[in-house]
Order: sequence, then structure tokens, then C-alpha cells
Amino acid sequence: MHAAQRASWEPDVDIKRLTHFIALAEEGRFAAAAKRVHLSQAAFSRSIQALESRLGLRLFDRSPRGVDLTAAGHAVLQRARSLVFDSDCLVRDLELLKQGEFGEIVIGAAPVPAATLLPGLLTRLRHERPQIVVRLRLGSLAQLVEQLEAQALDFCIGDPRLIAPSDHVAMVALNKVYGSLCCRHGHPLSGASAIGAEALRRYGIGAISMTGALLKPIATSMGFAKVRDFPLAVECDDLGLLTQVVMNTDLIGLLPEDAALQGGKRLQQLPWPGSRVQFAHMHALWLAGRTLSPAALLAIDVARLAGADAPR
Repeated sequence: MHAAQRASWEPDVDIKRLTHFIALAEEGRFAAAAKRVHLSQAAFSRSIQALESRLGLRLFDRSPRGVDLTAAGHAVLQRARSLVFDSDCLVRDLELLKQGEFGEIVIGAAPVPAATLLPGLLTRLRHERPQIVVRLRLGSLAQLVEQLEAQALDFCIGDPRLIAPSDHVAMVALNKVYGSLCCRHGHPLSGASAIGAEALRRYGIGAISMTGALLKPIATSMGFAKVRDFPLAVECDDLGLLTQVVMNTDLIGLLPEDAALQGGKRLQQLPWPGSRVQFAHMHALWLAGRTLSPAALLAIDVARLAGADAPR
């Protein structure tokens, strides 16, 4: 049979009529079933007749005592209950989606927000919206923007100064992150009241990858006139791995202040050579012109709150 021929007899069944059918099957009498669904008995009877006519099946045997399901009625009842249940679930899920209470979001995070912002964001989401499924993708911001353009992410978090300006990306500011110099306990510089450029050259600095524009104010505040003079010894975008190297060598870590504070007994903060310098400015980024889901909008709001609550 051709598709066009099948379409001519496929039933276009109204979920409401299936609800009426289930009510009659369970109540066994028209009067009781009509009352259950808040219809007059005449209107309810017309609904059942219309369903039987549309399906081309007799669903009930009528008698003075009430109704009994036919063999066809028994076969339809199980499917009808499943369809009505799925319909009810869909209505519920749509309402939850409107409220941002339910759904799935895919979030990308660059190294700094992964270490500083994500723990607070995920904690808040789990406490406040446990129905939302969160999938995380980690990488450099350039890689994450590529995933955005492939529509593999709802949004990502990072410092937009790490990528070229683009009309394809919309963004909103979240929080500022400040830098900290750290070393292992027992490091030769432990307890020093001041750190100069020469000491930094002696032991080398470990940091995440940064553009020259981001690195320049940091280098200047440390006493290096030019970015090329900055004594970078290890560049690593995995802050956990970088912290391990700092803990086990004499390397000086240039870490986000939040991550350094969370290092606790494992790390010792060193005095910054100059004035306090902004390490990164976190933004949520998404495809321009794309409507974010309620769950994604909620997550961005939660990220802003998580950033505000981060240790200072």
C-alpha cells in the first residue's frame, strides 16, 4: 500500500477523546464518566461516538447495565492510556521548560572559569534546579567558539579578549578574576615580604596560555617592560595539572586568585610585585541571533551569582 493510501485511513485521534474513552472504560457508565470529565452526558456520548467513527471500530457493547469493552476496545485501551500519559508528560515538561526548571544544557568552559566559576555554578544548579541535565565541555575559548558555531554548545564561558572579535557571538559579562602568585610550602621565596623581577626570572613562572594583550598589563605590574621579557617557563591550560607542578617544583604559579585561595595548605601565596592586576574578565558567550532556552538563561544568571560569591 502506498503512503498516500495509508494516509487516507490513518486516524487523527484527539487526545481529549481518548481521555473520554478511558473514563468510560474505567467507570463503565456514561453518566459517571461524563461527570468525571465535566461534560454533559449528551456531549460525552457524542465524543465517544465520534471516536468510534474515526477509528472505524466498535469500542463498547452497550446494555441497560452500562458498557463493556469489546475486544477492539481492550486492544485500544492500553495504547490510549500510553498516549494520554505521554501527552500529560509533554504538557508538564513544556511548562517546566518555560520556567527553566527542566531540560538539558551543554556548557563550555575555558580553563580559568572551569577552575573558578564552574564549581559554584554547578553547586547552585544542583541545589536549585536538580531537574536540569548539564553537560560540560572543556577547552580553550577558541575551541569552544568553534563548537558554538557548530551549535554543539548552548553557551560557553571565557574571556572574550582571548579570541578575535566576531559579529557571530553575543555575550554578557559575568565576573572579574584577579591573579595571584603562588609557590609550594618550603619554597626559597616562602616568607618573602617582596618579590622582584629578578626572583621571578630565577624560578620561572607557570601560567595558562594568554594573548599578548592580556599578558602585557600583568608583565608590566611585575616589573617587565616588555612581554617578551616575561619569564614564562611552563604554559598549561589545565590548572589542576599546573598546580601540581607548582606544588612539586620551585616553579612560581601565576594562578587565578580564586584557585590559589582554594589551594589551601597545598600552596602559599606570594606578594604581588606591583599593584593588583585583573587576570581575566569572564563572559558568557553564545551565537548571536540564537534564542537561548530558559534553562540556559537560568544557568547564565546562576553563573553571575556564582561569580559574585567567589572568594576574594
